[in-house]
Amino acid sequence: MRYTLIITFILSLYVVFLQAEDSHTAIMHYLQSTKTLDYSLSSAYSVDARPIKSLMIHPSQRERILGKAQFSRPIMDKAYIRAAGHFKFHYTTTGYDAVEALSTNEDNVPDYIYEAAVAAEYVYRILIDTLEFAPPPVDNYEGMETDIYVMNFGGSAYAYTHPEDEVFTTNRSYDYTAYIEIDNDYKESNYTTNGLDGLRVTVAHEYFHVVQLGYNWWESNGLLNSGIGDQYFLEWSSTWFEERAYPEINDYIQYLGDFFYNPVNSIWDSDYAYTMGPFIYFLNNVYGQYFIQKTWEKIKGQYALQSLIEAVSEYGGDLATQYNNYVNACYFTGSRYNETYPISPDAIYFPELSFTNESFTEPLTIDDTIKPLATRPYKITFNTNQYLDLFVESPSSGEFTGSFIIDKNSSSDFLRKFGDQTEVFIGEARKDDQLIVFFTNTSTETTHDLNLTLTTAETFPTKILVLYANPYSWKNQNPLNIDLQLGKFIKTLNFQIYNILGQRVYSKSASAENLDPGILNLEISSDDLRGSNLSSGIYLLRLAADDIKMIRKFTIIN
Repeated sequence: MRYTLIITFILSLYVVFLQAEDSHTAIMHYLQSTKTLDYSLSSAYSVDARPIKSLMIHPSQRERILGKAQFSRPIMDKAYIRAAGHFKFHYTTTGYDAVEALSTNEDNVPDYIYEAAVAAEYVYRILIDTLEFAPPPVDNYEGMETDIYVMNFGGSAYAYTHPEDEVFTTNRSYDYTAYIEIDNDYKESNYTTNGLDGLRVTVAHEYFHVVQLGYNWWESNGLLNSGIGDQYFLEWSSTWFEERAYPEINDYIQYLGDFFYNPVNSIWDSDYAYTMGPFIYFLNNVYGQYFIQKTWEKIKGQYALQSLIEAVSEYGGDLATQYNNYVNACYFTGSRYNETYPISPDAIYFPELSFTNESFTEPLTIDDTIKPLATRPYKITFNTNQYLDLFVESPSSGEFTGSFIIDKNSSSDFLRKFGDQTEVFIGEARKDDQLIVFFTNTSTETTHDLNLTLTTAETFPTKILVLYANPYSWKNQNPLNIDLQLGKFIKTLNFQIYNILGQRVYSKSASAENLDPGILNLEISSDDLRGSNLSSGIYLLRLAADDIKMIRKFTIIN
């Protein structure tokens, strides 16, 4: 009898354990109890605002947030595996979590489940077959498939991805098996993107999380306000991928204001987690579609920021400079959209970037501090015509990289980049023009002080300021750009390119009688360079403005 009572008591505890609340309920109870955003969750979440975009709980936080629910997956009475066999959808057609039972497909399952499975296999082909990411580790839970549970979230969340068990077949910590929970219809008005479109981008976003967890999710990286470890970069990547998979849906745009209205935080700030998908798009445009995959390969052994810096460096670039380029390109969104600066094909729908606003009175002095790997944009307006010099001072050289745009109401915009210079000639700014200056702190650890002084200038020399892209590839079908500072009126411009042996391989002349002194953007078309059949190597550009000769070295990679 005594043993019977003990067994009965143990069974009772087991039943209570099995009846623990599900993970969604546990998460909502946790959030309601704190009424604050916990960075182990999602920077896109506010208890009283929009639904959770994509919630992941680092395994170090599972017990604290989920309680008993950390040990139990949802229980559903039906399952569906599409022919390709990479996913198993768990669902029900009865009760609170029921999906609509309507079925018009050949597999005789609810259409919603069928469409979810079609979307999942579609994103698998892009992510694994096309972009060459490694498939996620197998959890062997009722089969080899990635498990996706379809539940009723009532408009409170798009989805959850749950890291579950650490993988011991690798020599890495912080790689895990995982499963996904998604909503059963996305019909609630809380969702910005509803119905099947909401389903599709969510499946894309969450499946990339499952793949990422097979690489690494570092618990701590030493960066202030980055979330739990590299969470920010997991969200950057998944937000980029949902747009890569479904470019016509644009769910990600709803989050961009977190960056565009306050663009002065460090790049890894958790508030930017869902806003930096376009930055991944930007980097892929510069370095090719496999850039992000190469970065994730490095994350297996080091933090995301180190991996990103190293991946950019291997292509001959610098992350701080590329981030400055990106924020600069963010100027051309909304009503300022300009297809010449392709931050994204959707940029016309983006918010417009906020600035620190100044009116020019000579001299204009700005003292500021800029956070680690952050960019501060300034907008300066004028009420007279003048030539301008910008003096840049900081405690030591190499702390900042910068660029500026002169937005002219009567003509095209001008863009120029500059590095560690203490004096930068801006050129002519007319009444009602706007000077937009972007400064990026190159340090990943230290907040730096910055002093800017803008004054009028009288004379300036003729010289090549910038030659870009460098390295250059005519296969990308972009022109070779030359930013020329022109100090006097001239009649002709002559462009010549020489190879390393001193042989002239390209020559072209152009009339310059209609060019005014100032800063000009010139270009040699990719068609011209392609026609010259220039192979990879080092070349010299010789530019002659009447009797003034200038030479600049550059590299071609094809």
